[in-house]
Amino acid sequence: MRKPLHGQKKKDLTLTLTPDGVEKLEAKAKALGLSKSELIEQIARDQVSSPLEQQLLGECSTT
Repeated sequence: MRKPLHGQKKKDLTLTLTPDGVEKLEAKAKALGLSKSELIEQIARDQVSSPLEQQLLGECSTT
């Protein structure tokens, strides 16, 4: 049995995405060398974020 990557057993989650969304998720995960599940895990843990997300969370500085 493999040790959980984040020290916890993962829970099943069902997501519904458009075909384009699935394609983009798969491409981003592949580019980062991650599974789709791990990419979503890292996004949820704030280990990966987009400029839009940073702006919405107030992390981008404005000039």
